[in-house]
Amino acid sequence: MKSYADTGFIVTLYKEEATSARAGALMARQKECIGLSHLSELEFFNALHLAVFRGEITANDADALQSLFYEDVANGVFVITPIPANALFAKAIELANRYSARLGTRSLDLLHVAAALLLKAEFFFSFDDRQRKVAKAEGLKVKP
Repeated sequence: MKSYADTGFIVTLYKEEATSARAGALMARQKECIGLSHLSELEFFNALHLAVFRGEITANDADALQSLFYEDVANGVFVITPIPANALFAKAIELANRYSARLGTRSLDLLHVAAALLLKAEFFFSFDDRQRKVAKAEGLKVKP
């Protein structure tokens, strides 16, 4: 697995957003599975439920999108890899010490970059500017 995607990227693949076309185009060219953490899985489901709360989609839509996501996991589009919490948080703290005062990164952003680094990803898929800056500073190739 050479790539890791943050939750914002994953959500835009399933729920229509301004970045959906760009994410879809990148996925169409993707030949290998994309790594995710359990944090990605949690945030994905929570994003769908928040969309229901906001009236953007129905509960049935959210259920259908969750099913599509798990179909993609079963088909090898995504691989959810467990990461020990102590290693994940320790790496995120390192990143916070290096970047947060300068870039204004949030904890969840740092956890995603930490996960990508611990999974030894080469590519980091994200639309979040601050997260992209940290990933790039850590040597990851940022897409799109």
